[in-house]
Amino acid sequence: MINKFKFYLIFLKLILILVNCQNSLNDYGFGIVDESSICTSYIGDELCKNRLSNSESIYTTPGGGGGGGIDKLSQISTLPILQKGFQSLTFSQGICKDLNFIEFGMCDSALSPCIETTPKITPGYNISLPQRVCKSVCERMLIGCPQLAIQIDCSISFLFPKIGTFYNLTKYGYTANGGMYMVPCIDTEINYEKNKVQENVGFLESCPYPLLLKNSTDPQYAEKRGYTYLTPTNCVLPCPIPNYTKRQMDSVINMSKAMSSISFVLSLFNVITFGLLIKKKSKYNVCIALMAIGSSFIYLSDIINYGVGIEKQLCPEPGRVATQRVDSLCGFTGSIFHIGITLCVLWSMTMGIVLYSKIKQFKLPNFRYFLIGNLSFTVVTLIILASAKKFQGGNGFLECWMRDRWYVVAIFWIPCGIALLLGVLSICGVIFEIYKISKNVSLKDSKVVIRELKPFVLVVTVSASLIYLFVFYFDSESKYDFYKKGVEDYILCLLTSENPLDECYTVGPNFNSYFMFYFLIRFFGILFFGIFGTSEIARNAWTESFFVTKIKSKISITTVSSSTRGGGGDTSGIKSSSSSSNSGVCNNNNSTRKNYGDDFNSKNLSQPDNTIITNNNNNDNNNKMEIELDSIDI
Repeated sequence: MINKFKFYLIFLKLILILVNCQNSLNDYGFGIVDESSICTSYIGDELCKNRLSNSESIYTTPGGGGGGGIDKLSQISTLPILQKGFQSLTFSQGICKDLNFIEFGMCDSALSPCIETTPKITPGYNISLPQRVCKSVCERMLIGCPQLAIQIDCSISFLFPKIGTFYNLTKYGYTANGGMYMVPCIDTEINYEKNKVQENVGFLESCPYPLLLKNSTDPQYAEKRGYTYLTPTNCVLPCPIPNYTKRQMDSVINMSKAMSSISFVLSLFNVITFGLLIKKKSKYNVCIALMAIGSSFIYLSDIINYGVGIEKQLCPEPGRVATQRVDSLCGFTGSIFHIGITLCVLWSMTMGIVLYSKIKQFKLPNFRYFLIGNLSFTVVTLIILASAKKFQGGNGFLECWMRDRWYVVAIFWIPCGIALLLGVLSICGVIFEIYKISKNVSLKDSKVVIRELKPFVLVVTVSASLIYLFVFYFDSESKYDFYKKGVEDYILCLLTSENPLDECYTVGPNFNSYFMFYFLIRFFGILFFGIFGTSEIARNAWTESFFVTKIKSKISITTVSSSTRGGGGDTSGIKSSSSSSNSGVCNNNNSTRKNYGDDFNSKNLSQPDNTIITNNNNNDNNNKMEIELDSIDI
C-alpha cells in the first residue's frame, strides 16, 4: 500500500514537471534563422527617430545595392507600413489613449533590434537574429487602443514572446542547450520612459496624402486663415476639396468660364441699352438696367478669378482657401459677387411687383423708395460683411463669398427669401390675370398677350432659378452631418487605398445639382439678352442712338455729294424723297409714342379690371387698351 502511494506521488510530480515545462515553453517563441539578414543602423527617417530601443543595430534584409553598399530594403519597405499605422493612430486620438507609447511599440515591432552572434557561439559564422517585443508591451498597446486587436494578436509567441525567442543554431556549430540559442525579448517601456523625458519625444501625427499636416496652435496656420482641420487632428483638407472627379470639376470650370464671359458682354449690352440709350426712363427699364448691372458684377468677379487663375485665387497655398483676412483680392471679388447676386434678387422681386401692379392697375409707392431701399440694403449688408471679414473661398465653391452659416442665413437668405416670396406671389397674381385676359383676346390680337409674356417669362425664370439656389443651399446645409460622415469614409479610403487620388472622394451635393447651381447663375445674362436685348425697343434704341445716327448722316451726305458730282441734274426728287423719309420717321416716332402708351394713363386707368382688353374688332380701340409696361413713368 505504501509503495503504491509513493508511485502516485512520483507520477504527480512528473505531471507537474511536464505542465511547468509546457508553461515555460509557452513563455518563449521559436524563430527561423535567415542567413541573409544582417544588423545595420537605422536609416534615419523621422518616423521612428528617437523611438527605437537600439537605432544602431536594426534587423535588416539586404538587397542588391551596387558598389559594395548595403541596400536596406526591409527598412525601406517597412516604413510605408509603419506610416499607415501612424496615420491610423492620428485619427484615433478621440478613441485611443497612450498613443505615444503605442508608436514606440510599433517602431520596435516593425524595426526589431538586432543581435549578432560571436565566433564563440557560432564558430565561423556571424548570424544576425531579431530581438522581438515582449508580450507585456503588446498587451499595454491593446489596453491603450483596443481596436488594434484587429491587426495585432499578442498570443503569437513568435512575434510577442513573454521572455525570449529560441533559434536553432546547431547547423552553425552552437551546441549548448541542445543547439537552441535564446534571444531575450525587448521591453519597450524602458526606452519609452527614458526618451520621453530626455529627448522630449511626443506623439507624432501623420496625415495620409493628400491631407496636409499643419500646427493648429500656430497663428500662421490658424483656422480663420483658411485652413479646414479634421479635428481632433492637425490634418487639413486639401484645397479644393475633392467632392468630384477632376474631369467633373473641369467641366464645371470650363462651363463657368465660357458662360460668364458671354453673359458679361451681353449684360453690359443691356446696361447700355436700357440704362443709357433709352431716354424715356420707366420703372420697367430701370428694373432691367439694374438687374443687368447686378448680373454684370457677378460675371466680373468670375472673370477676375479666371484671369488670376481659379485655383491660385481660391487656393493660394496648399490646404488653405482664400480669405479676406489674408487675401485682399478675395475680399474684392467677394464684394463684387455679393453686390451682383443681391441686386439680381431684389430687382427681380421689384419687377414682379411692378408687373402685378400694372396688370391690376393699383398705385405703388413712389418708385424712388424701391431704388433707395434696394441699394441701401445692398450697401449695408456689404459693409457688415466686409467689416466682419467674412468673405472667403469655400471648399467646393467657385467664388469668394460669405461662408459663415449664420451670416449667410441672416444677411442674405432670410431677407432675400422674403423678397423671393413677394416676387413669387406677384408672379402668381400675374399668371392669374394673364389667364383672365387671354380668354378675352382674339387670335389676331394675341400679340398683346405675347408682348406681355416677355417680362413675365423673365421674372418667372429668374425667380425659379433663385428659388432653386435657395433650395439647393438649404438642402446642402440640412445634409451637413451626412457630408461630415462622408469625410470619415474619405479618410478610411485614404488609409487603405493604393491610389487615393483616383479612388477617394469626399461626399458633396449631387454633381448634376451642383452643375445646375452654377449654370443657372451664369445663364442670367444670356437670358436677359435673349428676352430684352433682342427686343424691338432695344433695336430702336440702338437705331436712334447718337453713334448710329451719326454714321447714317455721314453715309447720306456722301451719297448726296456723289449724286450731285455725277450728273448735276435735278435734285428735287432727292429732296422730295428726303422729305418723305423724314416724314416717315416722324410718323414712326408718333406711332411708337402711341404704342408705348402716351394716352395710357388718361384712358386706361379709369377702366375696370375686366375691360383692360376686350374682344373688339376695332384695332385702334385695342391699341388704347394694351398693357404696355414701358409707359410706367418713375
